[in-house]
Amino acid sequence: MPVIVAAVCGVLLFFFDPEETVWLPKCPFHLLTGLECPSCGFQRAVYSLLHLRFADAFRYNPFLFIAAPYAIALVAVTWFDPHGRLGRLRKLCYSKITVYIYLALFVLWGIVRNII
Repeated sequence: MPVIVAAVCGVLLFFFDPEETVWLPKCPFHLLTGLECPSCGFQRAVYSLLHLRFADAFRYNPFLFIAAPYAIALVAVTWFDPHGRLGRLRKLCYSKITVYIYLALFVLWGIVRNII
């Protein structure tokens, strides 16, 4: 089921530009505070990536390029490795150190992007 949801979201983001579509969700943090959260620009960045506009994607949210490999690895070990053949990758993905580093980078990016 998560694969289907991800595929549907990908198809929607391919055909509907988040900047021009009013029904796609907006960031509640940004709406309330006027600040950009670490994920602001994610939809626009994914839209740009799906259209192979890498520079635009990076401009919308550079953190996506750090988060994507980790997210892909998590999806691989969670959805597509029921027999545990990717044991080392699973161990790395679920390691407390990896999770803490990712969370620290996420928070740091949220701070830095509002200072710049």
